[in-house]
Amino acid sequence: MECATLSVNLAALASNYHILKNRHAKNSVAAVVKANAYGLGISEVSKALWREGCKDFFVATLAEGIELRASLPEANIAIFQGVFASEEDEYIKHSLLPILNDLGQLERFLKIITNNPTIPAIIHVDTGMTRLGLSEPDLSHPLLSKFSTQHNTLVISHLACADTPNNPKNPEQLSRLQTALKFFPQAQASLTNSAGVFLPKEFHFDIARTGCALYGINPANGKNPIQHVATLSAPILQIRNLDRNETIGYGATANALKGSKIAIIGLGYADGYLRSLSNQSSVYISEHKVPLIGRVSMDMVAVDISNIPEQKISGQSRAEFINATQTVDDIARQCKTIGYEIFTRIGNRVQRVYF
Repeated sequence: MECATLSVNLAALASNYHILKNRHAKNSVAAVVKANAYGLGISEVSKALWREGCKDFFVATLAEGIELRASLPEANIAIFQGVFASEEDEYIKHSLLPILNDLGQLERFLKIITNNPTIPAIIHVDTGMTRLGLSEPDLSHPLLSKFSTQHNTLVISHLACADTPNNPKNPEQLSRLQTALKFFPQAQASLTNSAGVFLPKEFHFDIARTGCALYGINPANGKNPIQHVATLSAPILQIRNLDRNETIGYGATANALKGSKIAIIGLGYADGYLRSLSNQSSVYISEHKVPLIGRVSMDMVAVDISNIPEQKISGQSRAEFINATQTVDDIARQCKTIGYEIFTRIGNRVQRVYF
């Protein structure tokens, strides 16, 4: 069956894991696989990382944690959003680790460990992101004292500006985490994300939580230090040889001259290819870069293949929208967004294949 595919190179994924691990001061890297492993497929991606020695995984929601547990029965799986009321039994049933973001979640965690006293505690401290996490006044609350002595505790925070190394926010957050750790003298700590691994080693602490760089998204400004992982391609549905001047697509926003050769490709905004790419992006067919013309519609786009030699196109030819030459970061810049959004928008109609 011909359909759009996201081809995931598991060898490149594994290489990126080891690049990040070797870069970390303690060679300790966890994988963030939330949002279906950033759109690449949580089960296959996570199992590939497990085979490479990754034992620690982070997801956003309880549902994601339950899904991942089915693939990795022995992994450490932590949930960023933490435990909500009435969810305690699910965490016990599936051996999941809630990240404790507020005092209410701390209290619920105590219920979880009533009959499971060895479950590690993961405490999130806000150091300036101003999203989830305990505030500085919360750190003196009596509940916190239980975790400093009775549990294997990991204290985490999250860098807001790690991809801009000279941003003054970075040392500010480092200092605030160091202050918070005084309340947990026996705890381990985690501050760095993918970009943070490329900051000086004082930011690294005990473990990094890496996401985007595993999947080929550039974690910092400048040359990408990691490998391309996922290629987005789609089949050619039809080739039109124009016998007159024509307009292309909805709104007739593009013109094509008589004699032009137009390929209709089976990928559209229903598959996550943003409509804002209309009339401005390109695709690759048989290593030839060709322009997208007209608007992106729900299920297809049109490209001008007039300059591709006829012998270079066959019934098996496909158009590549994201590849090693035109990366996910390149597409993101065209859309004035980031690679994370491009990958996580790729829809369920796009088949994930692994090699």
